[in-house]
Amino acid sequence: MGLDISPQIEARIRQEAQRQGISVDALLERLMNDRAAITAVRADQAPELPVLHLGPMGPLHRRDIYDDVR
Repeated sequence: MGLDISPQIEARIRQEAQRQGISVDALLERLMNDRAAITAVRADQAPELPVLHLGPMGPLHRRDIYDDVR
């Protein structure tokens, strides 16, 4: 598989892999795994929407919700 990336980005990836003493493949794998872990944590901690039990209501009009109606 090949990726079309700019020479500047390629150089930055190579420098970071070299700085960490790992291969480019290992660096990219680590970045992808870290990203997946962060995404999984966020999905598990997603706040639930509040439920307001206000009793029975009729249909709402714009004037019931917004105060910009004349």
